[in-house]
Amino acid sequence: MTAAATGLLAGAAQPAAGTSPDEPRSTEQQAFESAAAEFGVPAPLLLATSYQLTRWEDHRGEQSKAGGYGPMHLTEVDFEQLRRENPKLKKLADNPTLHTLAEAAELVDLPPEQVKRDPEQNIRAGAALLAERAKQLGDGQLPNTLGGWYPAVAELSGSPQASGARSFADSVYEVLDSGRSRTTSTGQQVGFAKIPEVTPDRDLTGTNLADVQTARVEPKAECPAELDCKYIPAAYAPTDPEDPTGGYGNYDTANRPKDVRINSIVIHDTETSYQSTISLFQNPAHGSASHYVIRSSDGEVTQMVPTKDMAWHAGSWDRNMRSIGIEHEGWAAEGGTWYTEQMYRSSAQLVKYLADKYDIPLDREHILGHDEVSADKPEQAGGEHYDPGPYWDWAHYMKLLDAPLDGDTGGDDVVTIFPRFDTNRPVVTECPPKEECRELPSQPANFLYLRSAPRDDAPLLSSASVHPDGSPGTTRIEDWSAKAAVGRQYAVAERRGDWLALWFDGKKAWLRDPGGVNTAPADDAELVTPVRADVPTYGMALPDADEFPKGLDPLVIKPLPYKLPQGQVYVAGRASRAIYYNVGYDGVNDPNNHKVVLGGETYVPISYNHRWVYVKESDLEEA
Repeated sequence: MTAAATGLLAGAAQPAAGTSPDEPRSTEQQAFESAAAEFGVPAPLLLATSYQLTRWEDHRGEQSKAGGYGPMHLTEVDFEQLRRENPKLKKLADNPTLHTLAEAAELVDLPPEQVKRDPEQNIRAGAALLAERAKQLGDGQLPNTLGGWYPAVAELSGSPQASGARSFADSVYEVLDSGRSRTTSTGQQVGFAKIPEVTPDRDLTGTNLADVQTARVEPKAECPAELDCKYIPAAYAPTDPEDPTGGYGNYDTANRPKDVRINSIVIHDTETSYQSTISLFQNPAHGSASHYVIRSSDGEVTQMVPTKDMAWHAGSWDRNMRSIGIEHEGWAAEGGTWYTEQMYRSSAQLVKYLADKYDIPLDREHILGHDEVSADKPEQAGGEHYDPGPYWDWAHYMKLLDAPLDGDTGGDDVVTIFPRFDTNRPVVTECPPKEECRELPSQPANFLYLRSAPRDDAPLLSSASVHPDGSPGTTRIEDWSAKAAVGRQYAVAERRGDWLALWFDGKKAWLRDPGGVNTAPADDAELVTPVRADVPTYGMALPDADEFPKGLDPLVIKPLPYKLPQGQVYVAGRASRAIYYNVGYDGVNDPNNHKVVLGGETYVPISYNHRWVYVKESDLEEA
C-alpha cells in the first residue's frame, strides 16, 4: 500500500478528483468525509463504495427497484406479499442483504424514515454499517490497510452469491485506482483522488459468502473481443431448495436458436444501480433477469444468462421466447444523466455482435425498447413497462449500429417518426407515489405527442387500456397512449397544413409536422389493412388449443383490447408461424419440458400504437 493510502485510513479529507484543495466542499462531499472520520472508514473507500452503488445519487429519497434508499443504497425489501403467495420464500426473503436499512439506522440511533430521506444521515448510516461489517470480520477491529476492507465491501454489495459480491468489491477497488468526480442530479459536486497500487485482500473466508465462492465453472461471456465483458451467473434455482416444484427463478434453460429462433433484442433500463441489478438477478426470489447488464460510467458489460437460454426480461412470454434482453444502468426519468456515450457504444458493439450471430435485422422492429413490447394477456394491457423511456437517443443508437434512420424529411403514404433529438424537448411529468406530480427537467426526447385533432390545444390522444374512463392522454412519463417514438413507422391517414395524421391505436392521431421536419420517408415499409371490421389483435402468436399435444395443457389465446377498424392501414413486420415453447425447471421430472408446439396459423406483427401487436395473416390484406 502506498504512503498516500496510509494517510487515508482514518478518513482524512482529500480533494475531489479534478478539484483543488482550496475549493469549497459540497454538502454531500462533506457528509462523506465527516462520516468516514466518525466511523474510521477510509474516505475514498466510502466514496468509491457509494459511487458503485448509486453514483452518489439519492433519488429524492425514493426507493430503487432493488429496494434501496439514498447514496448508500440501504435496503428495505418487503416480501410480505410474496410470503403470503409462497411461504417457501421466507428463507430467501430473510437474507440480510435485503434488510440493511434498519440495521444501519440502529447503528446511528436514528429512525429508518430519516435515514431513507436525509442523504447526510444515509451516508452516516452506510459508513457505520461498513465499519460494523469490517469489525465483525476482524474480531472487533477495523482493518489496518485499505486492501483489508475488501471482504466488508463485498458483504455490502447486496449480492447473495460470492460471484456477484466479489465482482462488486473488485469494481470498488478499480475505482479507487483511478479516482472519480461528478456532479449529481441535485448539483452536488462529489469526488476523490485516485489511490494507486492498493492490493485488496480477496479472501472471503468468514463472510456469509464463503460457502458459495467455489461455485461451478460458468461459461465465458458471449461478447465481441473489443468489449470489457465478464460473466456472473443469474440465479437458476428453486425458491425452496428442498422443493423444486414450488417455483424457481430467474430464467429458463433452452437451446435457442435450434428450438426457437431469436429474432429481436430488447433494450431496457435498470431503474436501479448496476450492482443492485446484478444482485437482484442472483436472487431466485426476484423472478426476472436479462441476458446482459451494462454500466453507465464506463460501458462495462456483465452477461448473466447464456443467450441460448430464455431470460425472463420482457414481461411477455412470446417476446422472451424470441429475444435477448440488455439492461442499461439508469433511470428513465433521468435519461441523459445515465445514458452515457460509453454506454451507447458498448451496447451498440454488443448488439451488432449478437445480431450477426443470430441473423437479427438491425432495424427498429427487431431492436426495440421494453416500452414497445405489448402485454401477452388483455388484462395486462396498459400496465406494461416504459423503459428505457423518453430520453434514450434512438437515432444516435441506430447510427452506432451502422443502421442510421433516413435523414430525409416527410413521406407520402408512410413515415418514420424522426424529430431532431437535440431540439425536441417536450414536457414530461413524473408522479411519484404519495407525492405531487412534477415536471421533469427539460432535455432532448425521442418521441412526439399525438393529438386528437390538428391543433395545439386539442387533447392528447387517449387509449382505453391506459385511460379506461375515456380521459385524454397525459404528459406522465409512463403514459404511452399519445407518444410516437423515434424510428417507429406508421401509415399516413391525412395531411392538413402543418399537421400530419397517422393511423395509430385504431384512430387518427395528429402530430405537428411542418414541411415534414419531424418525420422521414419509409417507402420500403409493407402496409396492410384488415379484411373486415373489428379485426382482433393479440399479444402472443399461439397455436390453437387443438394443436397442443396430449399431456400438455393448451394455453388459450385471448385478444388484446385493441381492434383494427376496416379501412385503416398499418405497417407490418415479418410474419411468423404460431409457436409455443413449454419449459419448466430442469430439476423436476417433466416429460414435456422443452417441448416446442407449432401451429398452422401465421401471425403478422403490426406497428399499432406505441407497441407491436400480432394479427392473424388471414385477417389482413395488402394495402
